[in-house]
Amino acid sequence: MTTAGPRIGRAARLVTVIGLVLLFLPVTPRALANQPGATPFLQIRIDSVTPDVVTTTSEPTITVTGVVENVGDRDVRDVMVRLEDAAAVTSSTGLRTNLTGNVDQYEPVADFITLAPELARGQQVPFKLSYPLRSSTEPSLSIEEPGVYPVMVNVNGTPDYGEPARLDDARFLLPVLGVPPDPSSEHTDTPLAGVPPDTSEPVRLTLLWPIADRPRLAAGAPGGTTPVRLIDDELATSLAPGGRLEALLAAVEFATRPEVDPERQLRLATCLAVDPDLLVTVNAMTGGYVVNHGPDAGPGTPTHPGTGQQAAIDWLNRLRELAKRMCVAPTTYAQADLDALGRVGDRGLDGIALNAAGDIVNQILGITSVRGASLVGDGPLTGRAVNVLSEQGQTVAIGAAQLPVDDADSDAEGYTGPPATADVTPVRYTPQVVSAPFDPAVGAALAGMGTEPSTPSYLAPALAVPLQHDSPVARRQDGLGALLWRALNPDTTPRTEILAPPLMWTAQAQDAQSVLTAVASVLNAGLAVPHPLPAVIADGNAVPPQDLSPLPGDDLGDPRGRFDDAVVSGIAAVTGRLWGLTAALTTDPRTGLTGFGYTAPLREDMLRALSLSVPPDARNGLAQQRLTTVGRTVDDMFRAVTIVNPGGSYTLATEHSPLPLALRNDLAVPIRVRLDVAAPPGMTVTDMGEIELPPGFLPIRVPIEVHFTQRFAVDVSLRTADGLPLGEPVRLSVHSNAYGKVLFFITLSAGAVLVLLAGRRLWHRFRGQPDRADLDRPDPLEVALRFDEDVAARRAGEPRSRGGAS
Repeated sequence: MTTAGPRIGRAARLVTVIGLVLLFLPVTPRALANQPGATPFLQIRIDSVTPDVVTTTSEPTITVTGVVENVGDRDVRDVMVRLEDAAAVTSSTGLRTNLTGNVDQYEPVADFITLAPELARGQQVPFKLSYPLRSSTEPSLSIEEPGVYPVMVNVNGTPDYGEPARLDDARFLLPVLGVPPDPSSEHTDTPLAGVPPDTSEPVRLTLLWPIADRPRLAAGAPGGTTPVRLIDDELATSLAPGGRLEALLAAVEFATRPEVDPERQLRLATCLAVDPDLLVTVNAMTGGYVVNHGPDAGPGTPTHPGTGQQAAIDWLNRLRELAKRMCVAPTTYAQADLDALGRVGDRGLDGIALNAAGDIVNQILGITSVRGASLVGDGPLTGRAVNVLSEQGQTVAIGAAQLPVDDADSDAEGYTGPPATADVTPVRYTPQVVSAPFDPAVGAALAGMGTEPSTPSYLAPALAVPLQHDSPVARRQDGLGALLWRALNPDTTPRTEILAPPLMWTAQAQDAQSVLTAVASVLNAGLAVPHPLPAVIADGNAVPPQDLSPLPGDDLGDPRGRFDDAVVSGIAAVTGRLWGLTAALTTDPRTGLTGFGYTAPLREDMLRALSLSVPPDARNGLAQQRLTTVGRTVDDMFRAVTIVNPGGSYTLATEHSPLPLALRNDLAVPIRVRLDVAAPPGMTVTDMGEIELPPGFLPIRVPIEVHFTQRFAVDVSLRTADGLPLGEPVRLSVHSNAYGKVLFFITLSAGAVLVLLAGRRLWHRFRGQPDRADLDRPDPLEVALRFDEDVAARRAGEPRSRGGAS
């Protein structure tokens, strides 16, 4: 005990000294910047890349502008930037791996340029880097042939208490359709002439232009409910001029005008991928609507009037006009996840998601849409999804191809495995289903564009790229480079490409215009030819039925995007009850509303709950919220058909007195019901069969027969013809005055005796014989005569004779 104190004191002093030494040791910013969750020192943002796509007619100089900002907790000295580039991308995975992780493949274009001797916390400094594409006399990117080239802006600096290091970088893809000539080469002995693209093997190109949105209709509203209720009013902004959906529509309207696309190449290559749920919502908005004040909690949620009625009318009219002159194909309803639908296992719900979607598009737009293709959307084409499609008939599934990458070949810096290229050859999985795949790396690059960049669920996690750090300009460059990559690599086969941006695409006006301009450029340059969607369907159906490939696995894509088992099982249970109720509903002759139409919005709510348009992190939460709301509505609908409880007792006058009841239907359509009467022993009930119960009240009289006299209880309940219980059962208190068979025979016997005695009396009277029953009684004639004598004697004052007649 006497030596413990000094030892502890020396240890404490040693720890203090070590801490002070570590405090003043130089910090390696590179290590801090690369660690997950580490606070960065500098952040670079690219504001422009000019030109964004290089052609043989472009300026031969590449200019990159942007800003470097100090976002750390200390000042940074000697802030410098340098432009670097890498060799052309040669694989699909290279479109992703060059944008994150290792930087060893990059080579400097020129030396570092000092931006600021010192950059205080919160300050920023602009930069501009401009270099020729190639040059024999000055620093350049040294690009000699067409291709897609990774470019990086590297930022170095020295933080306080640190040493010089790379503090941040910004990367993007630069597509080069053709190398322009170098103007300075005219004054050299080795002129650098232009290099045109190789058009010997053009790509057959198909562009699916998304016209879709997240589900906005509030849950739990049956058909015929007015006004329509939305969960928010974001569509009012999106449909108005300058909004997201208006920008997507305006861009394709302009790009396919005859004066802009005189040879109709872009129009032939493009097909509008329209979500039926969006059309249903916008069409409902044109008649006026209300918006929830807060989170959707069902029909009782407080609301306020919406502001987008006129915007919806204008936008929908423009879409109708555009659809008349372009290819239009329906997506799955509400972009529902086919894999999750396979787990739900409801073929009726599958039919609405796939087959009924085209009918809705045709009806609202007044066109005939392209049928025979199933746009899988942003989820993976799993084996379950193929089985769902197969049960609905012949179709060509357009979904992401499988990239042969292993998540084990990735670390904190990204994918480090061997390069791979997606095989987009059509594959037949079943006699009914052929897959026409697109490159998932290209689709993911397009998904990174816009105000809400995302990573589709079909992409393997190993190929995910951080998106929030990159600027919109850099992400736009990545999308342009990815969509042009296959056209600029003539050795990559097959020479077919489907460009499929995410259906919930947040591309802004500049993004949409850049994509359509790039597609038009590659078509006009001869690097691609239009491949209309009907031709894609024909190519898929041409795959021989006997050439079947094994079904894909069920664990493809990002596990974060998978719907929980609780959501799937809940949807299966609610949908099953809803189908049972729908089977009992009929048509209301006053309004023409059918039972199927009355419950259709609730089934569509189940598809909205499984929408892939919702980000993966919020997908299950919003699905469960919508499922809970619809579940409550379905429960209320079952409780809306019931027996009115009289609250008293009935008294039956006879054994055949009917039992009076009143049925109530609070639904908007009639319903076929059956009565279940739990009769006690001694009581029989006549089955009334199916009863069509209209909206409102319906009094009925139930034929019964009671064979006893006493007070008893009768339990009465309602059910559908298929046995689903409706409402709450009612217990009736009944009093019967009936005496049953004993009273019947007693009454019958008494009547028979009475008839017999009366008959005997009449028989003797008709024969003039006295009835033995009258022998002990005086003769009626003598009684009458005596009565007369007594009366005469009283009148004469004589005493009444007491003797008999003389």
